[in-house]
This record gives sequence, structure tokens and C-alpha cells, in this order.
Amino acid sequence: MKKLISLFTMLCLVMSVAVASIPVSSDNFVGEWDLLVEGTPQGDVRVIMTIEKVDGKLKGKFKMAGTDQETTLSSISEGNDSISFSFFAEGYDLYMNLNANGADALKGYLVDQFPVTGKRLK
Repeated sequence: MKKLISLFTMLCLVMSVAVASIPVSSDNFVGEWDLLVEGTPQGDVRVIMTIEKVDGKLKGKFKMAGTDQETTLSSISEGNDSISFSFFAEGYDLYMNLNANGADALKGYLVDQFPVTGKRLK
């Protein structure tokens, strides 16, 4: 009987660890965002970022405000209150890390150097 209880306890422990390691995905960042990147060599830059979920994965793109030029986001990773991604622009591989700043606002940095703020477009 002790072996059966020990086996059952071990099985419950293994199942708990397995379930805890499954990544939790949310849709916190899905939608359109108006982002302002401050202090770049080109001055302050405003972009519209669109994040969508396709087949369970996040996909995204930037569109320079007032233009039709689009930049595709890659390597998108999402945490509970943060999102990070890479993209290619102006001849450089760049990355951006953003954190939720309330329900409909973002704050973070482009390449850990240029401040980024944003708000969700409704």
C-alpha cells in the first residue's frame, strides 16, 4: 500500500511540474499600437504596430506613420506583461522590448537605448 501511495504521489508531482512548465499565452498585445520612438538618429519616429495571432502564434508588423512602408517583426516572444521582438530596418538588425504600462499603454526601449512609449488604437 505504501508503494502505491508513493507511486501516486510521484505521479502527481510529475504532472504538476509538467503543467506548470506549459507557457501561458494571452492576447494582451494583439491589436494596433501607436508607438513613439524618441531620440533616434532620424529624430523622433512614430510607427503603427500591428500584432495578430495566426495559428496560435504572434505575428506583427510596423508601418511608418503616414506611409505605406511596412516592416515585418520576427522572433516575437511574449511574457505576462511584456513583449520582445526583432526586425530589420535602415540596414540594421534591431530589437525592441516593451512592457505593459496599464491596460492600453506600452513603455520600453529600442535596442536598450531609445525610449519607446505607445498606446493601443481603438
